Amino acid sequence: MDSKTMMKKLERIEDLPTLPTILFEVNTLLEDINTSAKKLSDTIENDQSMVVKILKLVNSSFYGLRSRVSDISNAVVLLGFNTVRNSVISVSIIEAFSVKNDLDGFDIKEFWKHSIAVAVTSKRLAEKCRVEAPDNCFVAGLLHDIGKLVLSQYFQDLFTRVWITAQKENLDFYEAEKKEISVKHPMIGSLLAKRWQFPDYLVDAVKCHHAVRKNVSNYELLLIIYGADIIVNHFQMEPEQPIDLSAVNPDAAQMLGSYMENTNHWYEEVKSEIESACEFFLKQEE
Repeated sequence: MDSKTMMKKLERIEDLPTLPTILFEVNTLLEDINTSAKKLSDTIENDQSMVVKILKLVNSSFYGLRSRVSDISNAVVLLGFNTVRNSVISVSIIEAFSVKNDLDGFDIKEFWKHSIAVAVTSKRLAEKCRVEAPDNCFVAGLLHDIGKLVLSQYFQDLFTRVWITAQKENLDFYEAEKKEISVKHPMIGSLLAKRWQFPDYLVDAVKCHHAVRKNVSNYELLLIIYGADIIVNHFQMEPEQPIDLSAVNPDAAQMLGSYMENTNHWYEEVKSEIESACEFFLKQEE
């Protein structure tokens, strides 16, 4: 299937998972710098199922708050607008894409475990590098591979072809995509992010997480997601070997090199955060 045919099919897909209306309402509110905490809280409270999920997340071990948060107003004050918005996005996306399928080579739970690991690692790297809005890095890390889900559900024959090539030739999924299909998962995911009217930084993070480009906004965020993905994959496949910085984007190596070279000194703490996040997010879908 050539790129033109794939793009047309993507545009015609009508049964893509829908996100709750509350997510779009929250995004619209946060585009207005005059939005008050009360207005944001009142809007979220119109969706009681979302209120329950956010409060469960805020009170989970993942956030580790000392006192229990009992209502959305307190959550907004304690965590800030952006963190609450990203909580809504995170819960909504995982819920929307939790349909199990029997496609060989694809395990939805393992997919989300990897995505959550990249999200948590991205947030920690952002904090270490003092990058603005670490929570943006969390949600960008969570969504970075969303295009794989679209491939697995709507282009199953192509997904299977890529998977078989990856296994036979010992390639990662993206390298196998280059051999087998014309439109890869980063582009597919970015089209979905646009369709969902996500902020530009999320669209860029999904589109460029394998090939970081300098001519995009939020360049540091893209380097963080790129680096976090490498670290997580490294620990899943070759934890005993050092990360080869010569094979890493030069800007990422300069920005993150010390953390990538010394992961054993700080990543154990991150692993416990990943376990807490997985316990929360994946438990919601069981």
